[in-house]
Amino acid sequence: MTRFLTAEYLFINGTILTMNPDVPNAEAVLTRGDHIVFVGSESEARGYSSSATQVIDLQGQCLMPGFHDSHVHLSHHGFELSQLNLSEAKTKEEGLALVAQVAKETPKGDWILGAGFLMARWGVLELSKEDLDEVAPHHPVFLRSQDHHSAWVNSLALERSNISAATPQPADGEIVKDAQGEATGLLLERAMQLIADSVPEASDQAVTKAVRDAAEHFASLGITTVHHMTYEPPRHWREMAIQASAEHYPVRVWACIPQEDIEHAAAIGLATGQGGKHFQIGGAKFFADGALGSLTAHMKEPYEGTTATGVEVHGRKVLKERFPLAIKAGLTPVIHAIGDAANEAVLDSLEETQSLWQAKGMRPRIEHAQHLAQKDIARFAKLGVIASMQPIHFRFDAVRTAELLGERINTTHAWRSLTDSGAILPLGSDTPVASPDVIQGLKAATTRQAESGQVYGASQVLTIDEALTGYTRLAAYSIHWENRSGQLKAGFDADMVILSHNPLESLEGLKPISTLKAGHWTFGART
Repeated sequence: MTRFLTAEYLFINGTILTMNPDVPNAEAVLTRGDHIVFVGSESEARGYSSSATQVIDLQGQCLMPGFHDSHVHLSHHGFELSQLNLSEAKTKEEGLALVAQVAKETPKGDWILGAGFLMARWGVLELSKEDLDEVAPHHPVFLRSQDHHSAWVNSLALERSNISAATPQPADGEIVKDAQGEATGLLLERAMQLIADSVPEASDQAVTKAVRDAAEHFASLGITTVHHMTYEPPRHWREMAIQASAEHYPVRVWACIPQEDIEHAAAIGLATGQGGKHFQIGGAKFFADGALGSLTAHMKEPYEGTTATGVEVHGRKVLKERFPLAIKAGLTPVIHAIGDAANEAVLDSLEETQSLWQAKGMRPRIEHAQHLAQKDIARFAKLGVIASMQPIHFRFDAVRTAELLGERINTTHAWRSLTDSGAILPLGSDTPVASPDVIQGLKAATTRQAESGQVYGASQVLTIDEALTGYTRLAAYSIHWENRSGQLKAGFDADMVILSHNPLESLEGLKPISTLKAGHWTFGART
């Protein structure tokens, strides 16, 4: 295997944010190979230097630990970088125009794949297959919503997937049908898999490219570590593991496995924390419910103006049966929960199994934790459960959340309340559901401003320092990496980002300039 040359770098003449609460600033950082040798004054750092040391003049820019994105779907992100992106379409008509343009450039009969539409953004309550038929009559079209919990397809996609009026509703999903029982072209939750199964499998080369494209994009955003939340075919996971285990891969990966595979993992001794410096096995991923935008997040009370309370995916019965199996196998429970009923069920189940996972030193995580009953906010810190959250969701969720939840929005994305209670909040994006742009995530966390420009629940904002901590030190803690990552300290990984200026002074105009992982430049190399 090709190995990188060991290099020594001395970083000086800029703002250095260590994210170490005991010593928050420094004059210099010295790295040797894949680790940090010294953090402190410039004069002392030069004393540790050698003739091989390369001096990096920051020229007033800001050096800090590389960011973690605490919730990604890595291969999906890589694939969607080259697919139709509807997130910028402000109306359904704009979205259809984009589909029409792609149809002109795509051979007849080939699939058109994309994602990013949001019915709330478009101001519509339903979508029809006929609209897609009109702009792409010769292509099967499969478009995932921004939250990836619903999909919009055309007639040819339904035909290719053998979906008709006679098709029974799948478990944990819905084929939305009209009064005559015909599929409308909108599918919810696991019903999307009926379409996905009909899409031709990507080639091995395409999977490899997607896995590499994703990592290179993360590096361009200053990200050096990602927490991968499994939701892809095993072939994708395997390729990601192979690529990410290599020294030259641009990001480190902590990768969860599906909870359905707990028994398989236990049979061969696969457990959380196994792996090397660059790739590690994460936890067992559960899905307690769906998502708010698709009205599938499991709520205690109906959505405003409806009788719907969402969908239970892995409910209390599944959690009660399978949490002990995961814990016994050495796999940390990692649970998607968005609605307040889902979060309550997960917290109850983690409380019931607390003695088991605490005995193993586990740090179970609830992913999203978006909508909480007031009484459940304090339970995260009390139990020692991680609240893994994605502030950037709030930008596209806020308006629809206010419509669907009314006054309950006060305990939605309760970042301040959770932080003040002592809970650990690692931050991320959930890409490709939302952009992994950390700067945009920081802005969302510190402003609570929706895409509409309106601010919702301003009392729940984080400070810039707290948000940065969520993308660095707390994220590292959530995966037991607090002694190697998320701070600039001697002996820690040489994973760093150089930013255009000090983010504590302003987020406006802030951008990543260069990124290093394990002491190697992964973006914007400088001399």
